[in-house]
Amino acid sequence: LSIEASESEIKKAFRKKALKCHPDKNPGNPAAAYEFDQLKKILEILLDPGSRAAYDRVLKGRKLAALRQRETSAKTQKLRHALERREQDARNRVSDEERFAREIRRLEEEGVQLIADELERLNQQTKQERADASRVAAEAPEKAAVDTSDNRKEGSFKVKVRWSITDSEDFYTKDKIHTLFYKWGELNAVVLKQKGSKGTALVDYKTKDGAEMACQFECGLPECPLTVTELIPAPTPASSTPAPTIPGVYGAATTRKDFESLADMEKRRRNERASLIQEMLRSDGVEQDT
Repeated sequence: LSIEASESEIKKAFRKKALKCHPDKNPGNPAAAYEFDQLKKILEILLDPGSRAAYDRVLKGRKLAALRQRETSAKTQKLRHALERREQDARNRVSDEERFAREIRRLEEEGVQLIADELERLNQQTKQERADASRVAAEAPEKAAVDTSDNRKEGSFKVKVRWSITDSEDFYTKDKIHTLFYKWGELNAVVLKQKGSKGTALVDYKTKDGAEMACQFECGLPECPLTVTELIPAPTPASSTPAPTIPGVYGAATTRKDFESLADMEKRRRNERASLIQEMLRSDGVEQDT
């Protein structure tokens, strides 16, 4: 029955139910009498206006409570879902940070291992190179000594320098050429000639290493590059005849070179410079500036 059922509908429903649960209709059911008594009490409550009004209020209260419970359950479910989602996001964020930290640790460990492997390889390579150098030195000691002394032996090793300019400004002077080429080795002399847009210089090094490095690395100024070539690749070999000796004060043999005066050494330098200038002039077909 609905809550708005009339008295006749209540009685009709009672008679229909009473036929089913009457003790005479259910002789083998001991609970039939109790069920029939409960049905009569319900009929009395529903037929009494006051009792029915109270019962209706109870039913309406139950329905409202059930509705509020459903609404509360929906809100609670929504809040629960939101809380679970936030917790899951927090767990995922922590997981991402943890994965990132693990990846960093893994990369650090791999980097340390790679560095250790590279250091080991370099150590092995260094040991092998040292062993090879020792073996080569043991097989040809005289040749190694000659090669080392030839590159560092002082003498006259000339390089020729050329450049071109596009305007009247002189990019290179004797002092500037000396400054550019002195860093590669000690110089004997520098001779410079500028004719029109073409410039030439002859640089005389004391060592072969200086001349070779100047030819290989010196390029001049960016706005006016230089072309450097080796003019004389090797020094003139010295005479194999030993220098004459004279007796020393205490009977020791002394060479004549030990007794050369400063004037003779200066004269020899002037002669070398003059020959260097003449060689440059013959090479370029120009005259020296005063």
